[in-house]
Amino acid sequence: MYAVAVLDANALATFRREHPWLSFPDDVQEVSLFLDDNGSPVRLTAMTLGADGTDCPTNPDAFGTETVLALIRYAPRGKPTTWESPDEARVWRILERLPTSDEMVLVDDTLEASRRVLLDQAYDIVRKMTVEALRGLAASARSGGDADRLEAAALNVPASLDQVAEADRILFHEVDLWRLVAILRDEASLPIDHDLVASDDLSMIERLAGDPGVAEGTADSLIQTMFDLSPVAFSISTIGENSSRYVRVNKAYLDLVGKTWESIRGQEMVSSGLVIDNSAREARLALLDCEGGYSAERASIRNADGVTVPVQISARRMKLAGKLFDFEVITDVSHP
Repeated sequence: MYAVAVLDANALATFRREHPWLSFPDDVQEVSLFLDDNGSPVRLTAMTLGADGTDCPTNPDAFGTETVLALIRYAPRGKPTTWESPDEARVWRILERLPTSDEMVLVDDTLEASRRVLLDQAYDIVRKMTVEALRGLAASARSGGDADRLEAAALNVPASLDQVAEADRILFHEVDLWRLVAILRDEASLPIDHDLVASDDLSMIERLAGDPGVAEGTADSLIQTMFDLSPVAFSISTIGENSSRYVRVNKAYLDLVGKTWESIRGQEMVSSGLVIDNSAREARLALLDCEGGYSAERASIRNADGVTVPVQISARRMKLAGKLFDFEVITDVSHP
């Protein structure tokens, strides 16, 4: 999922008037700037009007560096929207369907095998996306050397998820697919019961959150924490950068992200599509590891529509019944 700023024909007409020295081509009808989760530009596309009146893609590299930089600076004046490729959407749907340890209909070995089959299917989709994207770049490369490099990269895309190594990061980064690959790799590296929430743990949390009379001392600690952090929306999760999973959220959290509890219960937080994995999240997790909590950290989450929502998060790491959980309090700051 990308945030996209679209400069339509009217916006580009204004761009030409304000940048006459760039001699921006008159036949370009639309320019789109794709942004990653951190708001950084990752791709620029352009459409021209063909002789038959239909839109045709054109290579924005032909505009020149100065023009491309000017378009990037001008892009915030375009129409904001979001875009997700159908293949990427399929991968996210597979991740959402991954079986978890509280689904004990199947025996463990069968459940693990089913999970791995789904992950391999997802990687096969991402691999094909990567190869096609690299070959597309090779076809439009401005030099023979660059075309050869990209064709070689397409041939070197790992054939299976097991073969993906850290050295392959740059290959997937070139077509902005490393985040998906990293999530699949991390899911595959964890045994299904590694640190998923056991049903007993979940029941314990639900009792504490729902009935202050149960395990009074521990419940008081939990409730006091919620009051201390003045929650608007809260979530409780297992700990870990690549393996934290939802244990409990309140209605305000579900309203904020536009999801139901049934759709995220037990889900790994990043693969759920709601939590954005970036350097800021790594820093927040480091504070939890080293200091046991943090207050009023700025962050972003993604709602069910794929829209990135700016939030402020406070969190504490708590021990309940001998197990560690992260408590997050999330405030929507998109409307000052």
